[in-house]
Formats: sequence, structure tokens, C-alpha cells
Amino acid sequence: MTIFIGGSKFTPGRVAICLLLFPALFELFRKGRHLILSDLLVCLTSVWIVAATFSADPESWSSGFALVVEFLGGYIVARAFFFGRPALEAFIGALKFVTIVVIALAALEHLTQHIVTYNLVAALWGLPSFGPEYRYGMLRAFSTFPHPILYGTFCVVAGAVFLYSERSLPGRVLYTGGCFFGCVLAVSSAPLMSFMIVLAVYFYDRLLRRYPWRWYLLVTVSIVLFAVVFAVANKPVSWIVSHLTLDPSTGYFRVATWDSAFYYIGLSPYVGYGFEAYGEVGDFFGNASVDSVWLTLALRFGIPAIVFLFLANVAAFYRSGEGAGDRRRDPYMSRMRTAFTLVLVVFMFAGLTVHYWNNIWMLWGICVGVRGSLQEHYLAAARSAVSQRRGRSWPAHALGLGQPTMVGRPR
Repeated sequence: MTIFIGGSKFTPGRVAICLLLFPALFELFRKGRHLILSDLLVCLTSVWIVAATFSADPESWSSGFALVVEFLGGYIVARAFFFGRPALEAFIGALKFVTIVVIALAALEHLTQHIVTYNLVAALWGLPSFGPEYRYGMLRAFSTFPHPILYGTFCVVAGAVFLYSERSLPGRVLYTGGCFFGCVLAVSSAPLMSFMIVLAVYFYDRLLRRYPWRWYLLVTVSIVLFAVVFAVANKPVSWIVSHLTLDPSTGYFRVATWDSAFYYIGLSPYVGYGFEAYGEVGDFFGNASVDSVWLTLALRFGIPAIVFLFLANVAAFYRSGEGAGDRRRDPYMSRMRTAFTLVLVVFMFAGLTVHYWNNIWMLWGICVGVRGSLQEHYLAAARSAVSQRRGRSWPAHALGLGQPTMVGRPR
């Protein structure tokens, strides 16, 4: 559903973001709020996308701006309005409702063997309809997304959030199990594998939750495994990509796509090619779709764009500053920090074999913004705890007294 305003294309999501953007900026810069490193890095990503588009493909400037509106706009709105526990709980409540509707529509597609939502909107909007897509004899559900793999990725993201947000075991099983069922309806390799990783990390976290070093151990083991692959495999990146898919044919296709993309990225590493075709006429893989958000962004906007994007995700969850004992004071917020860290890892990991656009690209920006707000909340709690500890006891000579005096909260 696209509305043209002054030559620019607006989807319902873009319209919503544009309406909320100025109130969000006002909220984000009000007294008491603080900017964090991910704010700068998301802005740098957006600036580079626009600058690279003007440099390599100036006629497609509107497409570059559209990507920025979706990602940066979603990030700013989330950073502004989903700050603090009440706002976060409201966001998760809305996410539950949306998830139920999205999965129900996907189930309806399987029951009717028709792409219900898309074809209904296409009929109302005067767009061409298309038939169902099958894999292993099963219909691949689209629901409200432009492709089954994007719908499956949404189910993984929602499932990761519900694993940590639900307080009771029945609720956790119900919502997470529903998301897994929805993921199965997409019949897509990357989301299914990502869901398995989410479950593995969750049970690992539960098993070793008393040990703060568990995340350092997990990261260290992951780095070692990748290092072994890069040391042993002849083409390490191709090996990793080919083993992220359940269907060998799609794995081989992605390996060839990565090899071709690396070649063309090397010819224009800084600003890419914009939205124009970059492959030679007779090069099949140079003109085929690139099923990786990292490759697509590098081809369109250059390597700096994906470097800034990667760093923005990491900065949103990288813990810095002194500990505040926040886990003891509010375990819910601690769990949600873990949940949205896992969500960003899912986006980055699945992005090796999935390209994000439209509503799922917008959702990525929103999730980075939510995690950034959680980071701001954590750092504010850390500063408050440090101030309380320092203000609780003053040396006697500083007060001009002979005996030490305790200054703090009334007892």
C-alpha cells in the first residue's frame, strides 16, 4: 500500500513514523534524558546511506531517504517513547496483539492455500495478485510481510522477546510456542535455525544464570569456533553461509551470490552502486537477488554503511559503566535487556542469509531503539547507585567534626 506525496512514496509505516518523529525528538531531548553512543552510530549509518546514494546513484535519492526514514525514524520513535518499565510493558503488550494477528493470518493462508492478506490488499489497491509459493509441498506463509522469510524472522524476534517477558511458564510456553508454530508456517531455513539458536541461548542463560561470566564464555566460544572455521575452511564465509540453510540448493546459490558480491564490492567499496544494476549483462549472479542484508547494503552504499550499522547494534547493548545492582532491584528490566540483546543478535545473524526491507527493516530500527533505551535506563541506574554510595558517607574532617558522621537516607 503506497501513497505518493510530492513524488515521494509513503507506506502506512512511513506515514506513522513521520507523524511521530517530531514529538519523539521533543521527548528524546527533554530534561532528564541522555544520548548514548548508538544514537551517534545510527545517525552516521543514515548519513552515509544518503551521501552514498547521492554519490553513486543520485536519481534514486528518494529510495535512500525511504530507507533512512524507516530505520532511523523507527529508532528515534522507539528511543523516545519506549523508555522505562511502564512504556516497555505497553510495547510488549502491543507486540503480543500484533503477533497473534500476524500468525493467525499465516495459519489462514495454510488453511485456504491462498495468500490471503496480500491478495486482499492487492485487490483493494489495484495491484497484481500472485499465487502461493511452496517448499517441500507446504505453502510458505506471507501473512502481512512481503516475503515468507521476513515473516519467519518476525516470529523469531517476537519469540525471543516473549521468552524473557513472560513471568509464568504457561505464558512462556503459549506465546513462544505460538511464535515457533508461526515460524514453521513460513517454511524458511534461516528463521528456523535462528529460533533454535534463541532457544539454545535461553536455556544456556537459565542453566548458568547465577554466574555473571556466562556471557563472556559464550562470546569467547563463539569467536573461537569462527576462528577455527576461518583457519580450516578454504572459503570460510562461503562455508558458514552454506551451512546456515536447510536446503542445499539454496545454500549453494547463496555461496555463489557471496562470491559474486565480494567481487563487485571490491570494485566500489566506499559508496557502492546505489539502486542501479551493478553486474555485467551476462553475469547471472551479478544480476540475481542478493539474500543478505549485509551484502545488499555494502553493494548499495559501501562497506562503511555496514560497519556503522554493525557498531550501532553492538553499542546499543554493550554494557559500560559501574554496575548498579539493577538485576536485584528490577529483574524484569534485566531480563528485557537480555531479550533485546538476543533480538539484535538474531537480526545480525539471520541477516547473513536474509535481506530486510519494508516493515521488517523498520522493526530492526525499532528494536535497536528499544535496546538503546534499555541501555540508557541501565546507565542512569548505574550513575544513581554510584551517587548514592558516594553520598552516604563523608569523612569527618570534611564536615568539620571530630567523629565520622553518616549522611544518607533517614533510618
